[in-house]
Amino acid sequence: MGMEEARKLAEEVLGKPSGKASLVKSLFFGRFSNDRLPPLPNLDPLPLLEKLHSIGIDPVQIDRDQNIPDHVIKSLGNLGLLGLTIPESYGGGGASQSTYCRLMEELGALCASTAIFVNAHQSIGLKAILLFGTEEQKKKWLPSLASGEKIAAFSLTEPMAGSDAGGIQTKAVWDSGKKGYILNGTKQWTTNGSIASVLTVMAKTKMEDGKEKVSAFLVPSDSPGLTFTAKALEKVGIRGTRTSNLSFENVFVPQENLLGKLGSGLKVCLTTLDFGRTTFGATCTGLSKKLLEMAKKQAIERIQFGKPLAHFEMVQYKLAKIAAYAAATEATTQLTAALVDQGLEDVMLEAAILKVFASESLWDMIYETMQIFGGRSFFTDLPLERMMRDARLNMIGEGANEVLRVFIGAVGLREVGEALKNPRKWGTFLSQCQLMKGNEKVVMGLQKRIRLFSWQVLYTLARYREGVVEEQFVINRLASKVISLYTLMALLWKGGDKNIIDLYASLAFEQFDHPFIPSHLDPLIKKVANDMTGID
Repeated sequence: MGMEEARKLAEEVLGKPSGKASLVKSLFFGRFSNDRLPPLPNLDPLPLLEKLHSIGIDPVQIDRDQNIPDHVIKSLGNLGLLGLTIPESYGGGGASQSTYCRLMEELGALCASTAIFVNAHQSIGLKAILLFGTEEQKKKWLPSLASGEKIAAFSLTEPMAGSDAGGIQTKAVWDSGKKGYILNGTKQWTTNGSIASVLTVMAKTKMEDGKEKVSAFLVPSDSPGLTFTAKALEKVGIRGTRTSNLSFENVFVPQENLLGKLGSGLKVCLTTLDFGRTTFGATCTGLSKKLLEMAKKQAIERIQFGKPLAHFEMVQYKLAKIAAYAAATEATTQLTAALVDQGLEDVMLEAAILKVFASESLWDMIYETMQIFGGRSFFTDLPLERMMRDARLNMIGEGANEVLRVFIGAVGLREVGEALKNPRKWGTFLSQCQLMKGNEKVVMGLQKRIRLFSWQVLYTLARYREGVVEEQFVINRLASKVISLYTLMALLWKGGDKNIIDLYASLAFEQFDHPFIPSHLDPLIKKVANDMTGID
C-alpha cells in the first residue's frame, strides 16, 4: 500500500482532520479554555430509578440460566428505557445522553447482562438508524424499537474482522434487476442477534471506481437466507445476553435498506460506537460505586488481629484508590455525556478515553475489593466472582483497549501534524490555558502537565515524522498521559471531596513521572517477542 492509499484509508477510518479541535484534541496542542466545558447536568432525581428496581431483575438467576427473562425485557420496554433517547416524535422518551447514562449507571450496578442488552439495543443497535437513517427508515423502525416490541442488534464482528473493521469479508453485491443487494458472509458474537428483529450489518460493497468500501445495511432477522448458526453462545461473563453467530447466504436487501451513503459504513460504525463506549462508562460507574460500598463495609466490619481491616495501611490504600477511581469514572462519564448533549459531532477521543479508563479502572477496583474480602470473594455466595467475570468484557468489547489506546494517540498526533504543515497555525500551540477555578494546587499542576504533554507531542512528531504510526510504545505512552489529563479535568469540572481530588491528581500525575523518551526496555521487549514468534 502506497502512502496516498494509506492516507485515504486513515481518513476513511478516522475521518478527515477536523480543523476545529475537540476538547481532548486541544490538549495535544497544549490548549484548554474553560468555556469549552459544558454546564453540569441536573440529574436529581430521576423517577425511573425507583421504577427500575421494581422490575424484579435477578442477576444471579440471569447469570445461572444464561437468559434475561421475557418479563424483564417487557418491563424495560413498558418503562420506556428501551427507547429513552429516541425523540418523542418516533415514540421515544426524548431524553438526553446524560439522563440515559445515569439510568444505565443504575442498571450496571444491578445486572451487567441486562445493561449490556440495553446498550446493544439502544446505544448501538437502533442508534445507527437514529443517526444515519432516512425519514422513512426512522418511521418504519424506531417506534417499535422504542416500545421494546422489537429489539435491535449491531452486527460487525467476523472471524477476520474485530477491532479492524476494515477487514470485513461479508459482501453486498448490487443486483440491478432486483433493485437491491445480495448479501453473503458470516458474522460472529452479535449481542442480541437471535432475539433482534432488525440488525445493522456491515458489508463490503463495490464503488464506481471499482474499489471496495464498507457500507451499512438494515437487515430484518426473518430475511430468507439469514440463519443463526449459534443462537446463544456460552460465555465466561455477561452470560444473560444472547450472543449469536450469523450466516448470510444470498440474502436480498432492498436498496431502501442501505443505511447512510454507499461506502460510508466505517463512519456509521465508528460514530455509533462512540455512544456505546459512553454507555460503557456509565455501567462501569454504577458497578464501581457498588464495589466502593462493599469494600468499605467489609473493611469496617471484618476484624483481624484484634482490629478492623480499615485500621491497616495496606487496606487504607486500597479503599482510597477505589474511591478515587470511582469518582473519576463518574466524572468522566458525566463530562463525556454532557459533551454529547451539546451536539458536538466529534467526541470520538473523549468516548474512547472514557471506555479505556472506566474499564481498566473497574478491573483494578474489582481486584482490590476481592483482596479486601480475601477468601470469601472466591465463592459464589458473594457477587464478586460474577462481577469479575462480567467486567472482563469491558476491555474487549466495542474496541479492544490496546487498539483504542493507539487510536487515541494516533488521532491526536495526526491533528497536530496537519496543523504543523500550515505556519499560520503555529501560534495556536502552547497558548495560555484557562483552567477551571478551585483547588489551585491541582489546577496549576494540571496546567503544567498540559504544556509538558504538548511539548512531548511536538518532540514525537519531530523525531518520528510519518513513521510514528509504527511506534506503538510511544503512542501508548502519549495515550496514557492524555487519559490522565482528561479524566482529571472531568473530576475538577464535577467537583467533590477535596481529598479524593488531590489523591486522584497524584495518581494521574504519576503518568508524567515515567520517562517519555523511548525506554531501554523497548528494544529488549521487541527482541524477546521476535525470538518467540519469528515475526519482526
